[in-house]
Amino acid sequence: MNSKNWWQQIIGVILLIPPIVSVLFFFLSNLGLDWKFVQMRNLSCEWTAVYGYDQGGGGGMSAAPIYLGLMAIAGAYLIKEN
Repeated sequence: MNSKNWWQQIIGVILLIPPIVSVLFFFLSNLGLDWKFVQMRNLSCEWTAVYGYDQGGGGGMSAAPIYLGLMAIAGAYLIKEN
């Protein structure tokens, strides 16, 4: 096996681990398990930002889902090429 392909596979797996774990925690949270680590009850206030709606302000959203999606695409692409 070529050393370039070996490193691509390792980097691909490293890029795939966070998205897979986040999807696993999402499913565990939907099952209603009462684990402190996988609770997503405060998802709206932790992943979004409110900038004074009462004063005409807007809101914001975390870029974490976009980053996780891009990591999954890059990791799958690197593994697929081997």
